Amino acid sequence: MSEEDGWAVATWGVIGGIAGARIVHVIDQLPYYLAHPEQIFFIWTGGIAIWGAAIGGVLGGFLAAVRRGVPIGYGADAAAPGLALGFAIGRIGDVINGEHHATPCAPPDGICVGYTHPDTLGQPGPVHLVVAYDMLWDLSAVALTLWLRRFVGRWPDGLIFWVWAIHYAVGRFFLGFLRIGDPTYAFGLRQDQTIALLVFAAAVPVLLRLTTRPRAQARTLAV
Repeated sequence: MSEEDGWAVATWGVIGGIAGARIVHVIDQLPYYLAHPEQIFFIWTGGIAIWGAAIGGVLGGFLAAVRRGVPIGYGADAAAPGLALGFAIGRIGDVINGEHHATPCAPPDGICVGYTHPDTLGQPGPVHLVVAYDMLWDLSAVALTLWLRRFVGRWPDGLIFWVWAIHYAVGRFFLGFLRIGDPTYAFGLRQDQTIALLVFAAAVPVLLRLTTRPRAQARTLAV
């Protein structure tokens, strides 16, 4: 893959990620934005969803890769560690700002914090620092995908990307039970948990087929 192709895929991945992050947030807070439609595009005022960034970013990068003839599965595997690291870095801001409220916490049940600054978005606590749990989970995905990349060539292209997708979906589903204050959807699950289940349901069959089919056939499933 040429450097020019890599930059093109990454650029459209970023554009798609920003757009997707905003779209999913708007859907999640639809009653508010129906009442204030002029604010839908005011992304500088805050309001993005990390699942939207994941879906939009992957879609943007995929379309750019198809247009430039970049091997999809190979490119997705190369991007997986960076995706995980980007998500971890993004959580640093959540920790600082006290965003994404969580359930009460009592040591030694977890990382228990309280925010005291008068202008903070955080809770007085003590509550679970669930965004830090998310960050640690993302960092474990960085380690996992980098380790898997040491063995590239032993399995079909695309496998590392789908492993990351399953890993992230599992973490977001269970960590969602520690978060509060967000709209719920089917069966009382939050938006991030609902999307996590959908991603998991899509990724597992693809991963199984990649690992059970002959290499030549599995390549067609890498995307």
